[in-house]
Amino acid sequence: MSVKSAIGWGAATLAVVLATGLGPHQDWEMYRNGGWDTVCFTIKRFEPGRGRSWSTFTLPFSRFRGLPGGVIDRGGKARFEYVQDEGKLLCEGSFAWGKGTGSLTFVPDPRFPSELKKLGYDAPNGEQVFSMMMSGVSLEFAREVHDAGLTNSIQQLADLQMRGLTADYIRDARREGYTGFSLQDYIDLRERGIGAGFLRDLKDAGYTLSAGEIVRMYARGVNEAFLHELKRYGLQPKAEDLVRLRAQGVTPGFLDSLKAAGYDSLSPEEIVALRAQGVNTGFIQAAHDLGHHFSTKELVELHSRGVDAAYLRKLQRSGMRPLSAEEIAKLKMNGVD
Repeated sequence: MSVKSAIGWGAATLAVVLATGLGPHQDWEMYRNGGWDTVCFTIKRFEPGRGRSWSTFTLPFSRFRGLPGGVIDRGGKARFEYVQDEGKLLCEGSFAWGKGTGSLTFVPDPRFPSELKKLGYDAPNGEQVFSMMMSGVSLEFAREVHDAGLTNSIQQLADLQMRGLTADYIRDARREGYTGFSLQDYIDLRERGIGAGFLRDLKDAGYTLSAGEIVRMYARGVNEAFLHELKRYGLQPKAEDLVRLRAQGVTPGFLDSLKAAGYDSLSPEEIVALRAQGVNTGFIQAAHDLGHHFSTKELVELHSRGVDAAYLRKLQRSGMRPLSAEEIAKLKMNGVD
């Protein structure tokens, strides 16, 4: 079964329950998935000696050939097909009370094994073809994996697909210049929820990183939204500075406040220093509004001496001439309130 975004796969589940005394058979079930255009489609199999297994998928109703649109609701007999690269499922049964059940027959497509062989994979047997259909391994996916030099194992193809990798994900990563990723690299990236968009943003920002560095960065909270905010502020920090900024809790709001107070060209080191020392944006904004043009070093020093926005306003109301950061710090240190 293909896992293109247009198909809208849901999570597939697989369970096995021992059973005896029955001949081999395959069945299907179907019911709506909370809307008019998607359904839950379950495939059940039983084989003596191997037990019972089933897989459930969320699919668009349009993926089924020959299935009338209103049959789920009005009920009645039904014969339809589900067709993928691996072959097709011929389904026959009936619907009643919003649910359909029946038997199915899998008809493999002989072109599928031959196309895999052309790509350098071993030709799968009938059972493997069915398993690949359940895993969502399309020829497009097999081709992308082959072109990326990741594996020539049909078993690993199925494993990759089950872990959430798609042809689009691999293709986008390679298009952005990530051509050296290994099989494990892709698995690590995808299992941590790192999307192709984040990989693209890293490249756009000028970063050339290994999969391990990307995983560590993402684990520290550096994501697409954070990169966009830094870019909006005008920052393109080094990879290690990205992690430091995130670790210090630098937020879009903090950057916006700095910019509003006239600090729109600070370096990552200066931003980290302000954040690490607990200099809040209210104090920075107040200093700016009162006509002060303190450096980041002076802001940190004043904050460490206990100077806050209220103290700056009190000094201004006293009628004193404009004071330097050093003079203000000395007054506070000497107890002048």
